Amino acid sequence: MEGIEIMVEKSDVLIVGAGTAGTYISWLLAKKGFSVILIEKDKREEVGKRLDVIHFETDRVQMAGIPPFKAGTPDCIEIRNVSTVITPDFKTEIKVRALQTIVRLTPFLNKTYKILESDGIKLVFSTEFKEIIFEDNKIVGLFAESGGNRQEYRARLIIDASGKPAVIRTSLPEDYGIETFELGPNDVMYVLLEYIKWKYPDKPHPATDTGYNWWLLWFGPSYDPEGAILGVGQPGSFENARNAREDFLKRANLPPYEIIKKEQGSTPYRRPPYSLVMDGFLCIGDAAAVTYPFSGHGVTATWVLCMIASDVIEKALKTKEYISREHLWEINVNYFRDQGAKFAGLFTQLSGVLNFNEKEWNYFLKKGLIYKTSEGDDIPEPNKEYEEEMSLSEILKFLFKIIGGLVRRKLSLKHMKRLLQANALAGKIKKHYEIYPENPKNFGKWVEKAELLWTQKKIAVKKLSLVKIEYH
Repeated sequence: MEGIEIMVEKSDVLIVGAGTAGTYISWLLAKKGFSVILIEKDKREEVGKRLDVIHFETDRVQMAGIPPFKAGTPDCIEIRNVSTVITPDFKTEIKVRALQTIVRLTPFLNKTYKILESDGIKLVFSTEFKEIIFEDNKIVGLFAESGGNRQEYRARLIIDASGKPAVIRTSLPEDYGIETFELGPNDVMYVLLEYIKWKYPDKPHPATDTGYNWWLLWFGPSYDPEGAILGVGQPGSFENARNAREDFLKRANLPPYEIIKKEQGSTPYRRPPYSLVMDGFLCIGDAAAVTYPFSGHGVTATWVLCMIASDVIEKALKTKEYISREHLWEINVNYFRDQGAKFAGLFTQLSGVLNFNEKEWNYFLKKGLIYKTSEGDDIPEPNKEYEEEMSLSEILKFLFKIIGGLVRRKLSLKHMKRLLQANALAGKIKKHYEIYPENPKNFGKWVEKAELLWTQKKIAVKKLSLVKIEYH
């Protein structure tokens, strides 16, 4: 309003979004001695309440340097090493080594806020981003609003960690040099969670951390030892997720249970922007669509990006110059040539796998063609680096099982061709990301080739009894 002077708050780095991405990058940067302000639209006690229980990959927690969790504390339900996968015909259980820490999100975040404040980070809650401030066509700050009051923030670097809405990235001018796409229904995995309590907990029922991959459905640990979380995720709409769950329930013959509460949310299910940085700007987490292709969640995936980014940002802030795209470009190079390339390949591979019908899923799971199996009672270690490394003998065994499935009509030639095409394209896309340009001057040419490759990715279709679902 005219005549009212707006106070200006200044810092080295301003971060929008106090979820798992924003808090982690702020912690890393504060430890390096930089001033950080973290603003969040929700009230302090309500951040993370949309989803109560989530899981982190235990080895990624250790890699990120997060203080160790302890099972039974307010923010940690349990730490587990093994999960179970059930075939669509409900006849076979497959044990999978899954190194998971089961976390209650709001207590975890509130514990984290105290750590951040002790490190000198300023946390500002109930404050909503309104407008980017530009000078000479470059980002220098933003306006935010709290309780009807307008506040101006200035920083050398603005980080968008606002989650799926990506409020800053999507507000940038289209010619600023970074993609401003918003997530549509086909770019999102819609997740429904029911916290259930078994009426007869002593009688047989699915164990917690049991997956039914044909439906993209699972039973997860809950805060109630006599209960579970029945979760399902599907792209396109919440209705698709509900129909997939109903299809499962018609077949599963579950014992009686009552629903204690329901939650719903969504997570990005698409490739990230080709660049995560621009002048004075970085996007991370769901705001950058950085998620695991095979599960949809992305907390620890983004922590890997944050570790890369914090080292590059440290060098940039020490220059005393305006933080340009060139200062931050190494973030793109180091991320997309490694984890980003692997995720791009996996996302493309899934477009072949998700076409398989129920009979084919049964065959693939039972023959160890999706999850690696071991001889005897041993449970194999998971693929922690998201790369498929097979010896010559393993390749021959894999091919022998595929040929056997085709001969016995357990697999269709049509779907196997789609899988081979998807795998070939995945290899090309992964290799292209592995040569991400070191110099921003070569970025346009690289994007042209990437666009040509991504347009070759085909839509996968799954047909359930109640719904046909497309995976774009």
